[in-house]
Amino acid sequence: MAARLVTLLLPVTWMASMAAGTKDSIDITIPKSTDGFSPTWDWNDHCLLEDTNITFTAFYKKVGAPDSDPQICEKTGNCSCRIPSKSLDHSHNYTLVVNAISPKGGTSSNSKDFDPNHKPPPPPEVRITSHNALLTVKIWTQDLQYREQYNLTLRKNDSTEESSIDLRRRTYVFPPSDLLPEQTYCVKVNVYNMQTMESSAFSPEECFMAPAKGPLNNLRVDALDTEYLLKWDWDTERSPNVTFSVEKCSFYDGRCTTIDDCKNITTPQCNVTRLLFRGTYILRSSVYDRLTEEKSFSVIQFSPIKDTVIGPPKELKMRIVDNELYINVSAPKGFSNTDIQSLCEWQTHMEYWISSTHNSEVMVKEAMQPFFKIDHLEASTTYCARAKMRCKDSDRSSQDSEDYCITTDPRSHLFAFIAGFTFLGIIFTSIILFFCGCCLKHYVKQTFFPASKLPLSIEKGFGESPLDSMRHPFLLHKEETMDRCYIVNNSDTEDLGQINHADSSNANSQDSGNYSNEGQTTGETNNH
Repeated sequence: MAARLVTLLLPVTWMASMAAGTKDSIDITIPKSTDGFSPTWDWNDHCLLEDTNITFTAFYKKVGAPDSDPQICEKTGNCSCRIPSKSLDHSHNYTLVVNAISPKGGTSSNSKDFDPNHKPPPPPEVRITSHNALLTVKIWTQDLQYREQYNLTLRKNDSTEESSIDLRRRTYVFPPSDLLPEQTYCVKVNVYNMQTMESSAFSPEECFMAPAKGPLNNLRVDALDTEYLLKWDWDTERSPNVTFSVEKCSFYDGRCTTIDDCKNITTPQCNVTRLLFRGTYILRSSVYDRLTEEKSFSVIQFSPIKDTVIGPPKELKMRIVDNELYINVSAPKGFSNTDIQSLCEWQTHMEYWISSTHNSEVMVKEAMQPFFKIDHLEASTTYCARAKMRCKDSDRSSQDSEDYCITTDPRSHLFAFIAGFTFLGIIFTSIILFFCGCCLKHYVKQTFFPASKLPLSIEKGFGESPLDSMRHPFLLHKEETMDRCYIVNNSDTEDLGQINHADSSNANSQDSGNYSNEGQTTGETNNH
């Protein structure tokens, strides 16, 4: 009952959504599958962005049969559904209706007719040709479509393992690296219409044998940075009457053109540096014997962007400053080419070790910048390093540079000797100053602050106030002046004799000390 109600409401919902729908319509494709149809749709890239907030509903009904009931398309995803072939009436065409409702109330709807009797495109025809060591597959379809894509499947005849290649062109040259000489392979192809999103059935398998190995042994390209040299081995003494030529061939149509500098040469090598760095080439080298007039070919696949070897860094600049080793890694020569420098995000990989008679531990440093610093160097020690450039997100790297070494100077003890001698000098000087200071202190104390009382004359020299001491330091008072005393007698003779005697006595007994008047007064008294 509920299913019946849904089928009745679907046309009403379709009509309402068509009336209120937005200008942006839903894109619908209805590719044919093996047991019916597998419709897919999208609305403003919501399906590409996997927006599950949009609600899609799909149903189909017969065209020109208004009384027919709509049928729900069995959803296989948010933007796809499935219509079984057994549910269709092959006498009528059908219309598929898809509705969309967004959470904000926006709606959209669209419809598309399809024929249940529609047949998928027929399988393509495949033809394989072999010419001068090149194998080419060509694809034909009955109706040439503007947007076709081809799926080519390759397997060995004695194996079930397959490898697939998606092609946008009808001619394809098998890469020499994909085929083993004289091995049998089988190929089948189907076509996919990118407009109707329909795939055809696979073509019948076409089997072939890969060409035998050419007479040029060890055909190779020595590619260093942007210089490419094609080489091969040839016994000139055994077969001297030969010339060589080199051609570059296209994967698209198999056409080959001779490289100017590699035409009719006698040396077993050719410079192919002019090839574009981002191209992929088939190089075909031929040898022509002038005596037998026979010509044979050998091929090799070469892609500079994949096969080029990046050269080593130019040099490592090393210098020692303040017991630290600074290393600057120069870029490889090939980095002057912007194509090589932009291959990936390059980082510098450096290995360093201490050079000694035994095996030293190798330490590794990596940085985006080519600058490194090594701390705590040892005296009289040799440090060695080498470096290379390496892609940050892949295993691709350049060649290793040469080993560069530098030796640190012997450790100097002059500074330690000077520092120790200065320290001992400071201690010795401090001791001498200490004892001298003690003696000076004792002398000053005994001189200016004696334990016993100084003579009165010295104490008076300092004055009664500190100001006097500052004005007259260490000065004594002047000797007191004394009046001369004379004894006068009544007798002139006595007086003269006494006077002479007194003068003689005074002259002989005069001293540098101070004299008071008391003694003389006493003498006078006694004389009297």
